Amino acid sequence: MGSTSFDIFCDHLKYRMGMDTGIESISSGAVNYYGIWTNMAYRQICAAHKMPGLNKIFRIPELETSSTATTVDGTAYVSTPSDCIAVRTVFDETNDTKLTFIPTSTYFAYNDRATTSSEGDPTEWTRAGARIYLHPTPGTTGDTLTIHYKKRPSDMSGTGTTVIGDEWDEPIVILASQKGFLWQGAFDKAKAAREEFIEVVAGLIGAYDAQEGDRDIGFGPSTSYMG
Repeated sequence: MGSTSFDIFCDHLKYRMGMDTGIESISSGAVNYYGIWTNMAYRQICAAHKMPGLNKIFRIPELETSSTATTVDGTAYVSTPSDCIAVRTVFDETNDTKLTFIPTSTYFAYNDRATTSSEGDPTEWTRAGARIYLHPTPGTTGDTLTIHYKKRPSDMSGTGTTVIGDEWDEPIVILASQKGFLWQGAFDKAKAAREEFIEVVAGLIGAYDAQEGDRDIGFGPSTSYMG
C-alpha cells in the first residue's frame, strides 16, 4: 500500500505545476483538476500492460487477486468480478482442474454450447465483458470456481492511499503532471515530465522480476565434489 495520501498527492502535483490555486477550484470549487489528474495517472499505471514509453510487460503484485463463483446447472457462464481488468486463469476447485483459456470466437463457434445433452464439467473458459463463459456448459449446480485476475482499484479520495506499493507514489505524481501540462498545452513541460517518468519507472518495473529468479537456478553437484 502507498504511503502518500490523496490530499498530499494533490499538494505535490500543485507544487510541480507552479502552485496554481485556480486549478483546484474550477466551477466554484466543485472541480479540482489536481485530483482528477492524480487519479487518471493512478488508473493508467494500474491498468497498464506495458508502461508508456517502455516496451516491457509487467505486473504489480498488489493488483493480483482472486474471487470465487459458483456454477449453475444449464447456465453457460459465471459473472466476471466487478473490479476485474483482466482474468488470469480459472480453476475448478470442486473437480481439481485448471480450465484452459480459449478465444471468444472459438467459444461462440461451438455448436454444442447451448445443447443440454452436452453439459458437463467445464474444461475451457473465455471472457466476454461481464461474463466468463464456460465450455462445456455446467451440468451441475454448486461447483466452485476460483477466478484469478488483475483488479481495478477504486479512485483515491480524502486521506486514502493507493493499494499498490509506495514505490509508485512518485511515478504517479510525475505522470499526473505530464497529463496536467498536456491539458494546459504546455507541451515542452509535458515532454520533460514524460522523459522523467520513463527514467523513474524503467528500473522499477523490473524489480518484480526478482521473484521469478528461482526458476532460473540450475541444479547440479555441489562444488565441494568438484576437483
